[in-house]
Amino acid sequence: MIRKTVTIQPDIVQALELNQIINQYQSFSEMVSSALQLLIEKQKKEAYKRAMLEASQDKLYLEDMREIEEAFYYADNEKSL
Repeated sequence: MIRKTVTIQPDIVQALELNQIINQYQSFSEMVSSALQLLIEKQKKEAYKRAMLEASQDKLYLEDMREIEEAFYYADNEKSL
């Protein structure tokens, strides 16, 4: 585990205390680690979203997707007995 010192604005700490968010964690470090993990997940989702938007403009990607849809059309529409 790595130790880092952070400085937090008083109004943020006050909001955490007012909303009893601090009480939900065993320690302040656990809360900060959890918040940072959520930030990382959010960044990954945003990067994926940007990549998908970029791919939706790529003619080769769209052609590949069309070919895949055609190749699996019958399997996707197969009815189970």
